[in-house]
Amino acid sequence: MRALLGIFIVALLSCSSCTDPSKKLDEKEFDLTGMLSNVGDNIIVPSYQNFKSTVDILSDAANTFNNNPTMPNLLSVRVAFKNAYINWQKCDVFEFGPAMDNALRANFNVYPCDTSKITTNVSSGSINIDVLSNSDAKGFPTIDFLLYGDNQSDAYILLTFTKNTYAANKKQYLLALISAIKTKTDATVNAWGTYISTFKTSLGYSVGSSVGLLVNAMNSYDERYLRDGKVGIPAGIRSLGVALPRQTEAFYGKFSTELLNTSLQSFQNLYLGKYGSTNGLGLDDHLVAYDGAAIDENLRNYLADAVTACNTLSDPLSQHIINNQASVEAVYSKLQKVIIPLKVDMPSKLGILISYQDNDGD
Repeated sequence: MRALLGIFIVALLSCSSCTDPSKKLDEKEFDLTGMLSNVGDNIIVPSYQNFKSTVDILSDAANTFNNNPTMPNLLSVRVAFKNAYINWQKCDVFEFGPAMDNALRANFNVYPCDTSKITTNVSSGSINIDVLSNSDAKGFPTIDFLLYGDNQSDAYILLTFTKNTYAANKKQYLLALISAIKTKTDATVNAWGTYISTFKTSLGYSVGSSVGLLVNAMNSYDERYLRDGKVGIPAGIRSLGVALPRQTEAFYGKFSTELLNTSLQSFQNLYLGKYGSTNGLGLDDHLVAYDGAAIDENLRNYLADAVTACNTLSDPLSQHIINNQASVEAVYSKLQKVIIPLKVDMPSKLGILISYQDNDGD
């Protein structure tokens, strides 16, 4: 009996070394530091720096418009705003470290915005955008509404900044919104100057490790904000098939599809470790090194299919939803296929715990 018990214990111990992901990962040869360096130095930091440049341009354009509110200057602000919003899509997924400390997503991109609240803020002259009650009356969605209005002419929008009773308030509100974005962007970029070292050296796969933070951030973003926020909710997936076109991103500026395509392409590049024309070490390489080639193939194919499907959509996405809801639902289905290999298969293979809360049932 004791002999059998001894054999059982030995077998159990030897088996535990096979099921412990950290032990199996240690036996594999993969340059985790190289992957984190590639992602940090070549993707994350440059994305934030490019975003900061576009925010700086937006701030300058808004100040010029404030001092001289003409139609050419209004159009210049709109161009700068769109460029900054597009570049934000390339950073939104990195909601950890400095981005989490500065609560970028909550401050930059809560949509749909509350137009009634915005109008009240303008008429009252209130620009206290830091209070919780104004969480849906700030950031890019609110700037979108202020610059474009709700299906109003450019001439009318210009009047609201010049001859309207509350024109001065509206200009100050616009400046305050952009200034808040600039302040938090500068703080985040500066923080990454030192955090990058922590990111590249926090090895392992436990909660709080860099790869753990990255994989969790990617899953949360893909599921909640890319799949649902940009496509599923406006297309009626979460409302029993009832389309909600006004809940598209950049609804007033009418470039929501461009934002969607940018975010998805950036997400795909992040997974691949790709920057520009260079394909560096990414999570795809990590999976392959850890006998996860089949998972990588699925993720690559599903992401590529989703990119192709999104490219078939036109702007404005809200009108596309109204005219051809089924085609947008089809894009959602493509994005849905990414969930299992990304959220279940890859973390399981690499021994990463998905720690963010998820209550939507996928």
